[in-house]
Amino acid sequence: MRTSVRAVQALTLLAGFYVIALGFLAALVLMDVEILTHLDSGASAGALKLVLLSVVVAIPLVRGVFLVRRPRDEAPPGVTVAAERQPELWARVRGLAGQVGTRAPDEIRLIPAVNAAVSENPRFLGLVPGHRRMLIGVPLLIGLTEPQLDAVLAHELGHYSNKDTRLAGITVRGRQSLITVVQHARSSGRAITANLFAGYAKLYIRVSESVGRRQELSADLAAARIAGRDHAADALRRLPMLDAAYDFYLDRYASVGWEAGLLPLPEEFYGGFRSLLAAEGRQEELEKLRREPPAQETTPYDSHPPISERVAALEALPPDGRTVTGAERPALALLREHELLLSAVAAAALSPEAADKRPVPWDELARGAGRTALVNDCAVAADAAQAALGRPLTGLDDLLGAIDAGWLDAIAARLPQTDAAPRTAAHQAFRPHLLLALVDSGHARFAQSWDQVLHLEFADPVGTGPAVDAALDALVATPPDTGPCRSLVRR
Repeated sequence: MRTSVRAVQALTLLAGFYVIALGFLAALVLMDVEILTHLDSGASAGALKLVLLSVVVAIPLVRGVFLVRRPRDEAPPGVTVAAERQPELWARVRGLAGQVGTRAPDEIRLIPAVNAAVSENPRFLGLVPGHRRMLIGVPLLIGLTEPQLDAVLAHELGHYSNKDTRLAGITVRGRQSLITVVQHARSSGRAITANLFAGYAKLYIRVSESVGRRQELSADLAAARIAGRDHAADALRRLPMLDAAYDFYLDRYASVGWEAGLLPLPEEFYGGFRSLLAAEGRQEELEKLRREPPAQETTPYDSHPPISERVAALEALPPDGRTVTGAERPALALLREHELLLSAVAAAALSPEAADKRPVPWDELARGAGRTALVNDCAVAADAAQAALGRPLTGLDDLLGAIDAGWLDAIAARLPQTDAAPRTAAHQAFRPHLLLALVDSGHARFAQSWDQVLHLEFADPVGTGPAVDAALDALVATPPDTGPCRSLVRR
């Protein structure tokens, strides 16, 4: 069925909701009028209860029909770029809009997300065009080539040419109205009203989202026509990889120093993501994500078809001669003075909770975050020692002294229960104490590495990982020997 027909169906269902709701309200009003008109003293209590019940039933309908406001056209966190400051990007977008056959956006805004989107704020049920905004995620500019970005932007502009954005506001408002009715009906125990409109809401969302999925496939065709079939398919394949890589970057790098009160410098924030994508040690896993994206569970309520389905539809198109050569310019080349611009986007994306964090260079962030992580990891053995000794530990020397005094098995027995033997568990629990002592004595340091999170380097050739393991092996041996640990720290 054509997308336009399904769109008409969705709008008809939306109109049907208002007809049913208003009809339901009218019936309640007529019933109340009839009851109050024929009210007599003998039936006053029961009649008034029925009128009160009808008012209670009407409340969620009134809220859903009359009190749901039009969605606000609020810009997400980011930076709006002016044409005079970024002429090449604007020229690219305007040229793509001309090829797609639509009016260019009035605003381009860079956002800190693996996403691109367009919106429009039309009036009079979408009949009068409104302000158009295009959102471009900075991670896309970093991780895509120019032809791949062309495919992404042409896809979004295709939503304009298909008039998808004109009806989006109406669809969202209708969905919110239905949800409001169901939520208020359920919260107040009005099961009949809730069940009636819950079923209608499911039908409406299924139809409207099926329209959305077909709109996505139609916009993919615009991307293939403008940027080339292979570039459009390759861009789609890269999106799940970039999404996973950016989430990993935010979790394991950008916020790794959060507990230590540290953040990366805004001017180095997106440079870090570029470094992660270019790291030699990450290429195998990134390529695997590109070739084998995580499986997506599908439901009739999905707004987008699965990436695999979209890629298959593009690859079913006939070849157009525009192949991926590997020599394409990175999309970031479209921006002038991109370091300053991306720094502004990073600063605009900070949450209020970040106000008390200190921005530092990556090496300082690695040192602070690494030491804080070790301190936290020391809590496992410290808690066990507290339970065994009845007092807190004051450091590695105190722990070693307790072991020399014969407390090893008592401490090991109070470690969290695992499948490992107590002394094997003690080996792991004591490790952060030894590493922290090496860091604080200058024999080891955390250094920034894009191949490994919180990479620990040893200053003394003897103080390598194997030497640390050997010292810990001796510490939990029978009998325990604290000498190698003391020697490492003294060295």
